[in-house]
Amino acid sequence: MTPRKELFTKIKEALTMIPELELIDLQRKQFKKPAANYPQYFTCALIEIGVIKWESMVEQKQEGLCDIEIMLYCKDGWMEQHQKTSDPEGGLIEIDLIDIIVEQLQGLQGDYFKPLRQTADEPGDDLEEIMSYKIKFSTTLYRRLEYKYTKKKLIN
Repeated sequence: MTPRKELFTKIKEALTMIPELELIDLQRKQFKKPAANYPQYFTCALIEIGVIKWESMVEQKQEGLCDIEIMLYCKDGWMEQHQKTSDPEGGLIEIDLIDIIVEQLQGLQGDYFKPLRQTADEPGDDLEEIMSYKIKFSTTLYRRLEYKYTKKKLIN
């Protein structure tokens, strides 16, 4: 498994523990389309693994710094809008959801990456009837490359 694939897989596994999320997927610009073609889910988290800045180390190893962005999308104004539900906290469930996501991912680590550390969260893009939030993390990745040369015995 590659470091990038392990990072995505571990993040997705951690987010599936949050029952409020209806869709967890790789960021594929699902919400950049016309509004009529948006996914039919009220709450989703899309995982975007940003640029990895690799540095070569000894013995065919590499170390890379990576930023991860979780885009949380949810319907605007949940209070009494969908299926006649009501939120006693003024329709601000998404704020709690941001904190739950951070709790799940902060410190998450794998075989190829160090613990995730939250670096920022901010409002996302303004979309029609959809609220979005960016939750940013960073980590260090490690991988070993194949040796370029093979060892050969010298003739005596």
